[in-house]
Amino acid sequence: MSTKTLFLLLAVLLLSHAAFAQRTLEHDYSIVSQVRIDLRELGYPPVDVIPSEESAVRSLTVAPNGAIYGATSGKRSHLFVMFPVHGYVQPLCYLNGVTTVHRSLVVSKSGDVYIGSGDKDGHLYRYVTKNDEHKPNRVDVACEVTDLGGPAPGEGIYSLAVDRENAVIYGLTSPDGQFFSYQIAAGKFTVHGKVAERKIPGEKFETNKNIGRAIVLDDAGRVFTSGENGAIYRFHPASGLEKLGITASTVRGREPYNGVDAWAMDTCGMLYGGTSDGYLFRLDPKTSAIENLGKPLNQYRIRGLVFARNGKLYGAGGDDDEMARLFSYDPSTGAYEMLGMIDVNRRPFYTWQAYVVDSMAIGADDTIYIGQAERKSKLYLYYPEPAVNQIECEAP
Repeated sequence: MSTKTLFLLLAVLLLSHAAFAQRTLEHDYSIVSQVRIDLRELGYPPVDVIPSEESAVRSLTVAPNGAIYGATSGKRSHLFVMFPVHGYVQPLCYLNGVTTVHRSLVVSKSGDVYIGSGDKDGHLYRYVTKNDEHKPNRVDVACEVTDLGGPAPGEGIYSLAVDRENAVIYGLTSPDGQFFSYQIAAGKFTVHGKVAERKIPGEKFETNKNIGRAIVLDDAGRVFTSGENGAIYRFHPASGLEKLGITASTVRGREPYNGVDAWAMDTCGMLYGGTSDGYLFRLDPKTSAIENLGKPLNQYRIRGLVFARNGKLYGAGGDDDEMARLFSYDPSTGAYEMLGMIDVNRRPFYTWQAYVVDSMAIGADDTIYIGQAERKSKLYLYYPEPAVNQIECEAP
């Protein structure tokens, strides 16, 4: 049998399998509306694409110019970009010696990308954006980055946030939960204290400390995160790191195991947090008043939160051994909407379902970007319903 004949036979078999593998009509009612969702490969298949076991998207961020930058984890960590006007993902390079980037990707006001390595002795790296829009896909080219050092010996960088106006990066380390800042102009790290002192109580397998997986800044430059026993911490340059007398929402008794996995801020300055136990809460940064908004999904972990122009909060939830689902919350009515599993069906051209997602970002065009975090991952695009009414904030 010739090679050409064998190839044709294989193609027929694959097409036949796809035909028999069609999902039932009922399945389409349990997934996100196909009108509002799509996906992108992490590059140009079949060659110029971030390979399997190197493609878990755990960090997404939006640059001042609207470009979407992402970092992957796996055997190698890759940096990629998507310019919404073009609509495709460009792999830029891989980070030499780095395998893990948690939620540790930020872009400064000048457009420079800062990447925190989650590996032991993690360092902060600066990638200077220059003509990225016109660069070819570079899956196997090492990134040209500046190594800025690390905040603490033996610690990986677990999460980052940036104050663009004041040119300061804030972060948490792992495994000891040290809260630090990095002054961009001065090139200086400062450790301000810990958010966790003791390991999570329980069985012998509990070897980690309870450290928040996300950091958020409010309009006044205050920084919020979580730590030991689910406590909410606040930092401000004038007052330092403070442990507030409130905890991330959960059922009573679960506080030592619960932390904040995702944050978002609405246009009125209110903070919303999603917890590892799967609860959503609202925090007034001015008064520290906290309100438990319940559990949108019958699952653990809210892994991403973003606000759209229509005033709704969108989130993705589900643990590593569960099926990722998308939901929305309307603060004006207090109503949740279950949007379904994150699945794109464009048969016969392409189809893919995300079981695990671990990052979300919203672009300047109001498109929500969702990063899949599996062995072979894609970038999902969700298009929210357009805004109908203008959002009004209460007078201060």
